[in-house]
Amino acid sequence: MIIIPVIFYSYTIFAEENLIIDVLSFIFAVIIGQLVSYKLLTFKKLSKNLKLISLVALVILALAFVVFTFYPPQIQLFQDPNTGEYGIFNHLH
Repeated sequence: MIIIPVIFYSYTIFAEENLIIDVLSFIFAVIIGQLVSYKLLTFKKLSKNLKLISLVALVILALAFVVFTFYPPQIQLFQDPNTGEYGIFNHLH
């Protein structure tokens, strides 16, 4: 999940957006995700630490989703391209 934004924001610092790079980064991220999923599914037994880390990561992602929906950082990533506003509260008036 982190691979696509890292690649996108890394290369757009130095160059303009490029559809080919975007598509290749998506393909790369899917391949890495599938490999990680395969490795996790074929483990005989996952350690308790790994299970705990996974649970904490899911909780953090869920909280970040909720918080960033209502109180997003004032950066371009969270800006509505049509209105220029940030967050869902601005659309409820």
